[in-house]
Amino acid sequence: LLPKMLDKLRESGADLVVASRNLGADGMGEFAASRVVLSRLGARLSRVITKGVALTDPMSGFFMLRREYLSQVIHRTSGIGFKILLDLIASGTGRPKVCEIPYRFRNRERGASKLDFSVSIEYLYLLIDKLFGQFIPVRFIAFVLAGLPGLMLHLATLGLSMQVLGSSFLQANVSATFVAMTLNFFVNNLFTWHDARLKGKALVGGLLAFYLACSVGSVTSFALAQFLFEKTVPWYLAGMLGMAVASVWNYGASQILSWRRLLRVRQP
Repeated sequence: LLPKMLDKLRESGADLVVASRNLGADGMGEFAASRVVLSRLGARLSRVITKGVALTDPMSGFFMLRREYLSQVIHRTSGIGFKILLDLIASGTGRPKVCEIPYRFRNRERGASKLDFSVSIEYLYLLIDKLFGQFIPVRFIAFVLAGLPGLMLHLATLGLSMQVLGSSFLQANVSATFVAMTLNFFVNNLFTWHDARLKGKALVGGLLAFYLACSVGSVTSFALAQFLFEKTVPWYLAGMLGMAVASVWNYGASQILSWRRLLRVRQP
Protein backbone atom coordinates (compact mmCIF):
# COMPACT_ATOMS: atom_id res chain seq x y z
CA LEU A 1 0.00 0.00 0.00
CA LEU A 2 2.95 2.37 0.37
CA PRO A 3 2.99 3.57 -3.28
CA LYS A 4 -0.77 4.18 -3.12
CA MET A 5 -0.36 6.12 0.12
CA LEU A 6 2.39 8.26 -1.40
CA ASP A 7 0.28 9.01 -4.50
CA LYS A 8 -2.66 9.94 -2.26
CA LEU A 9 -0.46 12.24 -0.18
CA ARG A 10 0.80 14.05 -3.30
CA GLU A 11 -2.54 14.28 -5.12
CA SER A 12 -4.68 15.38 -2.17
CA GLY A 13 -2.26 17.79 -0.51
CA ALA A 14 -3.08 16.09 2.81
CA ASP A 15 -0.87 16.27 5.86
CA LEU A 16 -1.39 12.59 6.62
CA VAL A 17 -2.63 9.51 4.80
CA VAL A 18 -3.88 6.75 7.09
CA ALA A 19 -4.42 3.10 6.21
CA SER A 20 -7.73 2.25 7.89
CA ARG A 21 -9.10 -1.12 8.98
CA ASN A 22 -12.58 0.39 9.17
CA LEU A 23 -13.02 1.31 5.50
CA GLY A 24 -14.55 -1.38 3.37
CA ALA A 25 -15.57 -4.86 4.49
CA ASP A 26 -13.69 -7.25 6.74
CA GLY A 27 -10.80 -4.87 7.41
CA MET A 28 -10.16 -6.41 10.83
CA GLY A 29 -9.43 -9.78 9.24
CA GLU A 30 -9.69 -12.70 11.64
CA PHE A 31 -9.33 -10.65 14.81
CA ALA A 32 -11.08 -12.05 17.88
CA ALA A 33 -14.42 -10.39 18.61
CA SER A 34 -13.13 -9.08 21.95
CA ARG A 35 -10.17 -7.41 20.25
CA VAL A 36 -12.47 -5.78 17.70
CA VAL A 37 -14.70 -4.41 20.48
CA LEU A 38 -11.66 -3.08 22.35
CA SER A 39 -10.31 -1.40 19.22
CA ARG A 40 -13.63 0.31 18.54
CA LEU A 41 -13.88 1.47 22.16
CA GLY A 42 -10.42 3.00 21.91
CA ALA A 43 -11.42 4.76 18.69
CA ARG A 44 -14.49 6.28 20.36
CA LEU A 45 -12.47 7.49 23.32
CA SER A 46 -9.92 9.09 20.99
CA ARG A 47 -12.51 11.56 19.69
CA VAL A 48 -12.01 13.74 22.76
CA ILE A 49 -8.54 14.74 21.51
CA THR A 50 -8.66 14.44 17.71
CA LYS A 51 -9.78 18.07 17.19
CA GLY A 52 -12.76 17.03 15.10
CA VAL A 53 -10.64 15.25 12.48
CA ALA A 54 -12.82 12.68 10.71
CA LEU A 55 -10.94 9.40 11.10
CA THR A 56 -12.44 5.93 10.88
CA ASP A 57 -9.31 4.36 12.38
CA PRO A 58 -7.45 6.76 14.73
CA MET A 59 -5.77 3.71 16.33
CA SER A 60 -4.00 2.77 13.10
CA GLY A 61 -0.26 2.23 13.24
CA PHE A 62 0.15 2.39 9.46
CA PHE A 63 0.23 5.93 8.09
CA MET A 64 2.28 8.35 6.01
CA LEU A 65 2.78 12.05 6.69
CA ARG A 66 4.55 15.08 5.32
CA ARG A 67 7.83 16.09 6.90
CA GLU A 68 6.54 19.66 7.25
CA TYR A 69 3.65 18.49 9.41
CA LEU A 70 5.93 16.30 11.50
CA SER A 71 8.25 19.25 12.14
CA GLN A 72 5.29 21.36 13.30
CA VAL A 73 3.99 18.92 15.89
CA ILE A 74 6.85 16.65 16.98
CA HIS A 75 8.00 18.86 19.87
CA ARG A 76 4.50 18.94 21.36
CA THR A 77 3.93 15.18 21.32
CA SER A 78 3.51 13.38 24.64
CA GLY A 79 5.48 10.28 23.72
CA ILE A 80 3.22 8.14 25.92
CA GLY A 81 2.47 4.64 24.68
CA PHE A 82 2.66 3.62 21.03
CA LYS A 83 -0.46 5.23 19.49
CA ILE A 84 1.77 7.62 17.55
CA LEU A 85 -0.83 8.68 14.99
CA LEU A 86 -3.23 9.85 17.68
CA ASP A 87 -0.42 11.67 19.50
CA LEU A 88 0.62 13.51 16.32
CA ILE A 89 -2.91 14.63 15.43
CA ALA A 90 -3.68 15.79 18.96
CA SER A 91 -0.39 17.71 19.21
CA GLY A 92 -1.08 20.14 16.36
CA THR A 93 -2.35 23.67 16.90
CA GLY A 94 -4.87 23.38 14.07
CA ARG A 95 -6.87 20.68 12.33
CA PRO A 96 -4.70 18.66 9.92
CA LYS A 97 -5.97 17.48 6.55
CA VAL A 98 -6.20 13.69 6.67
CA CYS A 99 -7.09 11.12 4.00
CA GLU A 100 -7.68 7.40 4.46
CA ILE A 101 -7.36 4.31 2.30
CA PRO A 102 -8.67 0.84 3.24
CA TYR A 103 -6.54 -2.13 4.18
CA ARG A 104 -7.07 -5.54 5.73
CA PHE A 105 -5.20 -7.06 8.66
CA ARG A 106 -3.46 -10.33 7.94
CA ASN A 107 -2.95 -13.02 10.57
CA ARG A 108 0.16 -12.65 12.71
CA GLU A 109 3.02 -14.87 11.57
CA ARG A 110 5.61 -14.12 14.26
CA GLY A 111 5.89 -12.54 17.68
CA ALA A 112 3.08 -11.66 20.07
CA SER A 113 0.58 -8.85 20.42
CA LYS A 114 1.71 -5.70 22.26
CA LEU A 115 -1.73 -5.31 23.77
CA ASP A 116 -1.72 -5.88 27.53
CA PHE A 117 -2.78 -4.11 30.72
CA SER A 118 0.15 -1.65 30.63
CA VAL A 119 -0.64 -0.64 27.06
CA SER A 120 -4.25 0.11 28.03
CA ILE A 121 -3.07 2.29 30.94
CA GLU A 122 -0.65 4.16 28.67
CA TYR A 123 -3.45 4.85 26.21
CA LEU A 124 -5.58 6.39 28.97
CA TYR A 125 -2.54 8.40 30.09
CA LEU A 126 -2.17 9.77 26.56
CA LEU A 127 -5.80 10.92 26.50
CA ILE A 128 -5.51 12.54 29.94
CA ASP A 129 -2.21 14.21 29.05
CA LYS A 130 -3.66 15.76 25.90
CA LEU A 131 -6.68 17.05 27.83
CA PHE A 132 -5.00 18.35 31.00
CA GLY A 133 -1.24 17.85 30.64
CA GLN A 134 -0.49 21.51 29.95
CA PHE A 135 -1.97 22.36 33.35
CA ILE A 136 -1.27 19.33 35.57
CA PRO A 137 1.20 16.44 35.10
CA VAL A 138 -0.69 13.34 33.99
CA ARG A 139 1.06 11.18 36.60
CA PHE A 140 -0.13 13.50 39.39
CA ILE A 141 -3.71 13.17 38.13
CA ALA A 142 -3.28 9.38 38.21
CA PHE A 143 -1.86 9.62 41.74
CA VAL A 144 -4.89 11.57 42.96
CA LEU A 145 -7.33 9.18 41.29
CA ALA A 146 -5.47 6.20 42.76
CA GLY A 147 -6.04 7.71 46.20
CA LEU A 148 -9.84 7.54 45.93
CA PRO A 149 -10.10 3.81 46.81
CA GLY A 150 -7.83 4.47 49.79
CA LEU A 151 -10.08 7.30 50.94
CA MET A 152 -13.14 5.05 50.87
CA LEU A 153 -11.27 2.28 52.68
CA HIS A 154 -10.07 4.80 55.27
CA LEU A 155 -13.62 5.87 56.07
CA ALA A 156 -14.86 2.28 56.18
CA THR A 157 -12.04 1.20 58.53
CA LEU A 158 -12.57 4.26 60.73
CA GLY A 159 -16.26 3.53 61.11
CA LEU A 160 -15.70 -0.20 61.73
CA SER A 161 -13.04 0.42 64.37
CA MET A 162 -15.13 2.94 66.28
CA GLN A 163 -18.63 1.51 65.92
CA VAL A 164 -17.88 -2.24 66.07
CA LEU A 165 -14.54 -2.62 67.84
CA GLY A 166 -15.06 0.29 70.20
CA SER A 167 -11.70 1.92 69.49
CA SER A 168 -11.00 5.55 70.34
CA PHE A 169 -10.98 8.05 67.50
CA LEU A 170 -7.18 8.35 67.68
CA GLN A 171 -6.66 4.57 67.56
CA ALA A 172 -9.22 4.13 64.82
CA ASN A 173 -7.77 6.96 62.75
CA VAL A 174 -4.23 5.59 62.99
CA SER A 175 -5.41 2.12 61.93
CA ALA A 176 -7.51 3.51 59.09
CA THR A 177 -4.63 5.65 57.85
CA PHE A 178 -2.26 2.67 57.84
CA VAL A 179 -4.73 0.48 55.94
CA ALA A 180 -5.47 3.23 53.40
CA MET A 181 -1.76 3.90 52.83
CA THR A 182 -1.21 0.20 52.11
CA LEU A 183 -3.98 0.09 49.52
CA ASN A 184 -2.83 3.37 47.95
CA PHE A 185 0.70 2.05 47.58
CA PHE A 186 -0.34 -1.05 45.67
CA VAL A 187 -2.81 0.86 43.48
CA ASN A 188 -0.12 3.43 42.63
CA ASN A 189 2.41 0.68 41.95
CA LEU A 190 -0.04 -0.91 39.53
CA PHE A 191 -1.38 2.22 37.81
CA THR A 192 0.47 5.49 38.50
CA TRP A 193 4.00 4.08 38.23
CA HIS A 194 3.14 1.04 36.14
CA ASP A 195 6.21 1.64 33.96
CA ALA A 196 8.48 1.47 37.03
CA ARG A 197 6.57 -1.19 38.91
CA LEU A 198 8.30 -2.47 42.05
CA LYS A 199 8.66 -6.21 42.58
CA GLY A 200 10.24 -8.59 45.10
CA LYS A 201 12.44 -6.97 47.76
CA ALA A 202 12.05 -3.58 46.11
CA LEU A 203 8.30 -3.82 46.77
CA VAL A 204 8.85 -4.09 50.54
CA GLY A 205 11.34 -1.21 50.58
CA GLY A 206 9.05 0.91 48.46
CA LEU A 207 6.10 0.24 50.77
CA LEU A 208 8.07 1.30 53.87
CA ALA A 209 9.24 4.45 52.08
CA PHE A 210 5.64 5.16 51.06
CA TYR A 211 4.55 4.88 54.72
CA LEU A 212 7.23 7.39 55.66
CA ALA A 213 6.38 9.86 52.90
CA CYS A 214 2.63 9.76 53.48
CA SER A 215 2.99 9.95 57.27
CA VAL A 216 4.79 13.26 56.88
CA GLY A 217 2.07 14.35 54.47
CA SER A 218 -0.69 13.39 56.92
CA VAL A 219 0.92 15.34 59.77
CA THR A 220 1.44 18.34 57.49
CA SER A 221 -2.16 18.19 56.29
CA PHE A 222 -3.52 18.06 59.84
CA ALA A 223 -1.27 20.87 61.10
CA LEU A 224 -2.09 23.18 58.17
CA ALA A 225 -5.83 22.52 58.40
CA GLN A 226 -5.78 23.17 62.15
CA PHE A 227 -3.81 26.40 61.69
CA LEU A 228 -6.16 27.70 58.98
CA PHE A 229 -9.23 26.75 61.00
CA GLU A 230 -7.92 28.71 64.00
CA LYS A 231 -7.46 31.69 61.66
CA THR A 232 -11.23 31.63 60.96
CA VAL A 233 -10.93 29.85 57.60
CA PRO A 234 -14.10 27.72 57.10
CA TRP A 235 -13.55 24.11 58.21
CA TYR A 236 -14.26 22.61 54.78
CA LEU A 237 -11.85 24.97 53.03
CA ALA A 238 -9.19 24.40 55.69
CA GLY A 239 -9.56 20.65 55.25
CA MET A 240 -9.39 20.84 51.46
CA LEU A 241 -6.27 23.01 51.51
CA GLY A 242 -4.63 20.65 53.96
CA MET A 243 -5.41 17.67 51.72
CA ALA A 244 -4.17 19.53 48.62
CA VAL A 245 -0.79 20.30 50.21
CA ALA A 246 -0.50 16.72 51.46
CA SER A 247 -1.30 15.35 47.99
CA VAL A 248 1.48 17.38 46.36
CA TRP A 249 3.94 16.35 49.09
CA ASN A 250 2.95 12.67 48.96
CA TYR A 251 3.27 12.62 45.17
CA GLY A 252 6.73 14.19 45.09
CA ALA A 253 8.10 12.29 48.09
CA SER A 254 6.71 8.96 46.89
CA GLN A 255 8.23 9.35 43.46
CA ILE A 256 11.64 10.08 44.98
CA LEU A 257 11.58 7.56 47.82
CA SER A 258 9.47 4.65 46.56
CA TRP A 259 9.76 4.78 42.77
CA ARG A 260 13.16 6.45 42.47
CA ARG A 261 14.13 3.87 39.80
CA LEU A 262 11.83 5.78 37.44
CA LEU A 263 13.90 8.92 37.94
CA ARG A 264 17.18 7.08 37.30
CA VAL A 265 15.82 5.54 34.10
CA ARG A 266 14.81 8.95 32.72
CA GLN A 267 18.16 10.62 33.37
CA PRO A 268 20.23 11.28 30.18
